[in-house]
Amino acid sequence: MTKIIAADIGNTETTLGIRQETNWKSYRFTTRDSYTPDELLSLFNSTFQLNNDEISNFHGSIICSVVPQLTNNIKQALNSFVKKEPLVVGPGIKTGLKVNIDNPKELGPDRIANAVAGFELFKTDVVIVDLGTATTFDVVTKDKEYLGGAIAPGIKISLDALTSRTASLKSVELNLPTKVIGKNTYEAIQSGLLLGHASMIENMLERIILEQGFTPKVILTGGLSRIVSDAVRFNVEVVESLTLDGLETIYNINN
Repeated sequence: MTKIIAADIGNTETTLGIRQETNWKSYRFTTRDSYTPDELLSLFNSTFQLNNDEISNFHGSIICSVVPQLTNNIKQALNSFVKKEPLVVGPGIKTGLKVNIDNPKELGPDRIANAVAGFELFKTDVVIVDLGTATTFDVVTKDKEYLGGAIAPGIKISLDALTSRTASLKSVELNLPTKVIGKNTYEAIQSGLLLGHASMIENMLERIILEQGFTPKVILTGGLSRIVSDAVRFNVEVVESLTLDGLETIYNINN
C-alpha cells in the first residue's frame, strides 16, 4: 500500500487523509482561504504529530481543490511537510476515465476523484451522489466513460438560505425525522430538508436510469450521506472516504 497524504479542499471543509494499511486516518478543518503556507504547515505538524522517520516514509501527496486561492498554499505546505512536490488534480492529469462532456476543464477535481473511485469500487455503471456544500450527481459507465452529472444546492446551503431569509424560522439539527408530516415548525423543517432532499435524490436517480437505459450501482458520499441514505428508497452504498480513495487511485496512476 502506497503511503500518501491526500487533501480534499472543499468550499466548507478541508479533509486531510493519511493512508493506513487498510483505511484512512482523516482530519477535517474549516476551509479558510486566508491560511498561509506557514500556518498550514504548523497545522499539519500539530494535527498529525508524526516524527521525522514517519514523515520520511511517505511516497508523496495529492490535492484536489475547489478553492483555487487556497490550492497553492496547501501545495507549498505539503511540499515542506513531505519534502516532495504534491500532485494536483487538474487538466492533463491521468485518471483512467474518458471524460465525455463539453468542457472537461470545467469538471471539479473532487467530482473526478469520486468518479474514479466509484468505478474502481464496482467496475460497472455507477452513479455517485456527493452530499457536500452542493449535492452532486456523477455518472460513469461500465466502459469507464464519465458522462456528466447534475448539481443541486446542498442541505446545509438550503437550511442557511431558509433561516437567513425568514424572520420566524430557526435553524434545526440535521437529524432524520420519523414522519413526513411535522407536528411543529422544527419537525416540518427537518422533514422538508432531509426527506425532501432524499426524494429529490430518488427522482434524479430514476430520471438518470430512464435516460440512460441502465440500472447503475449507487454510491452516497459526503458529510450527510449516512443520514440521508436511510431515507433513500434505493439500494445504495455509503462510502465516506470515496474522494480520498479516488485521489489514491489517481496518485498511483500518475506514479
